[in-house]
Amino acid sequence: MRKLIVIIAFSLLGILSSRAQTPMLGDTLPNFSYQGQFAKPYYLRDLKGSYVLVHFWASWNEESRKMQMNYTETFARFKDRKFKAGRKFYIISVSLDESKNTWDISLKKDKLPWKNQACDFMGWNSPIVQKCGVKNIPCNFLLDPEGKIIAANINNDQLEEILNNL
Repeated sequence: MRKLIVIIAFSLLGILSSRAQTPMLGDTLPNFSYQGQFAKPYYLRDLKGSYVLVHFWASWNEESRKMQMNYTETFARFKDRKFKAGRKFYIISVSLDESKNTWDISLKKDKLPWKNQACDFMGWNSPIVQKCGVKNIPCNFLLDPEGKIIAANINNDQLEEILNNL
């Protein structure tokens, strides 16, 4: 009986530890690849040297879609700006959708100006979502040019204020 309890305890620990902890300020977000709407894969590390907002959303989550759409003007204002410590500003939108059709419809309807759209159609089981420790949406991380998290779960006003001060 004692042996069975030990086996169950270790199994539960393995299951619980398989999901990454949510990163904190100062941490680096784990590198991930994404294909998005294009044939060639991209990597988060490819954007090192720039400020990057990684935003997790889903078509079925109105709050995350609204938050994402609110970023459009800020993106337009800062996408070509040369920062003192960074080259540019990018947004990567990572969707938790499980249906390609629903995801495509949402992208067409929302008309987001950035091209870094990622979705592997695995929902909460997505390796990107799990590697980044995302527990709920909307969720976002603002990375500095070194790839370190300088802000998390920020709205558009907060994003704009941070970018204005860089």
